[in-house]
Amino acid sequence: MKGELRILLFANLCLIYFILYYTFDLHMLIIDPTTEDAIATKDIAPNSTLLNDLSPDNKMIIPKIIHQTYKNENIPPHWKVGQEKCQELNPDYKYILWTDVMIEDFITKNFNWFLPIMKSYKYPIQKADIIRYFVLWTYGGVYIDLDDTCERNLDPLLKYPVFLRKTSPFGVSNDVMGSIPKHPFFLKAINSLKHYNKNWGAPYFTIMASTGPVFISIIWKQYKRWEKLKQVWDPTYQYITSDRAVKVLQPWDYKDTPNAFFSISKGSSWHLDDADFIKSFLTHILSCVVAGFILGFVILYGEYCIYCFMCAKKNYNLLSIWNKIRNDILGYNRTYNNTTTINNTSTNYNNNSSFTLPKFSNRMAPNRLRKDSNNLMNLIDLEKNNGGF
Repeated sequence: MKGELRILLFANLCLIYFILYYTFDLHMLIIDPTTEDAIATKDIAPNSTLLNDLSPDNKMIIPKIIHQTYKNENIPPHWKVGQEKCQELNPDYKYILWTDVMIEDFITKNFNWFLPIMKSYKYPIQKADIIRYFVLWTYGGVYIDLDDTCERNLDPLLKYPVFLRKTSPFGVSNDVMGSIPKHPFFLKAINSLKHYNKNWGAPYFTIMASTGPVFISIIWKQYKRWEKLKQVWDPTYQYITSDRAVKVLQPWDYKDTPNAFFSISKGSSWHLDDADFIKSFLTHILSCVVAGFILGFVILYGEYCIYCFMCAKKNYNLLSIWNKIRNDILGYNRTYNNTTTINNTSTNYNNNSSFTLPKFSNRMAPNRLRKDSNNLMNLIDLEKNNGGF
């Protein structure tokens, strides 16, 4: 195999490793059906016998608190109905609407270290995303987006340490969540916000990956993987039945069925203009497939051109290129140092009226300086020690 081909293959392997490393959790989400984490429909159905079961294993452990957030207290009319209905169906729940002023005050008093990160967020929805993680870890309760209208009492969901809802096509969402106070899952989410605070170019990707559903899905996958590793070390520990487990509400229990807990209000999207463009891909699947093949062809053709260029260089060798760069740098440094020394010495002695450097002819000066620069320095040193000067 030619050396050029080996180099090209090595570069491609490095690129593939880099891509897989940074998208590993996303790939794992695709193949995770969430079946073992699912909340069984029979356990939360309105006619379930478990709803009246007051045994310790079936008691409600999540505090009866409903959290929602908006920039101020002036809720738009199309959300006001859902807000009021959640309170009507859950009259014994404490209700907290977190406004922007309340959010900043809460973070300043309780998580001052996070304040610079929160202020660095470019989009208001990111602040609305992060506060739900902090308040669920601090107080516990149930967080509900304003565009989610309650259709049932939430008590059946309060017996799980943490619950999220499954989203399409894969992963979980952060629009409806419940938790007991100080649960390690939300502590991990809070501690991971700084690491994932990155700008991905488009607002849609930036919001989703830094604080939104993609972020919480990745944290959920990492958390679950680590908890399952503990089962290897400790055979008595069972993650799925422990109080550290995160349960997942299935789509048919979330909305669009007679016994679903929620319905969705219209005209309530936080998405910006770029989201409409990205979501339009779903209606142009064939075009996306064709574009993918074209992109793949362009990449392969580009690599073929690079390979041909490398082969055309008869003396192409990475080691020789490195040696050339190194010698050029070292050679420049030697020339610069020698020139600086001569110039400094000349300046010092030109200031002395009794001393004059030997003059060279225009024809001889360049060669003499290159060949006999060391002799010139020796001459200067001898004259400096001569008592006649």
